[in-house]
Amino acid sequence: MTQETLTKITQLQSLAWTFPLLALCFLVLFEIHRPAHNACFNPLRKNTQMCWILYGLLFAFVGKVVESAWWFIPWTLNYIDHPRWAEFNDLGVYINIVFRQGFFTVAAYCHLRAFIPPKKDNGSLCFVHWVLITSFVMGQLYMLALLDIKPIK
Repeated sequence: MTQETLTKITQLQSLAWTFPLLALCFLVLFEIHRPAHNACFNPLRKNTQMCWILYGLLFAFVGKVVESAWWFIPWTLNYIDHPRWAEFNDLGVYINIVFRQGFFTVAAYCHLRAFIPPKKDNGSLCFVHWVLITSFVMGQLYMLALLDIKPIK
């Protein structure tokens, strides 16, 4: 079996596995909507920790649904040798920045907030904020370094 054949088989499996991934992600979103409402909006049963967890799940699974549904398109177009596949592939960066990097970052933050309540005086939440800000700045510095190496024309 050649590398090209193995790659095509893997590509087909990736497309095929998108169906159960999306189906189960939609089920998760459907199943958490009532507990999320009860945990976050019911004044008698409000649970801040559970609310943060559910918000994190919401962001993570919505992000995964949109990202996976999007990438299904250019990968399908690539497999069938459609002339516009590269155009769709190039548009993926816009989907990624919002639904992969953005939604997953927010989801991670929500989960951390669930387990590090702001009432703690041990500085844990401040550390999370420090890591978030520092890593954001490092990412921006990395981008500037890449622009220095190869400016946008």
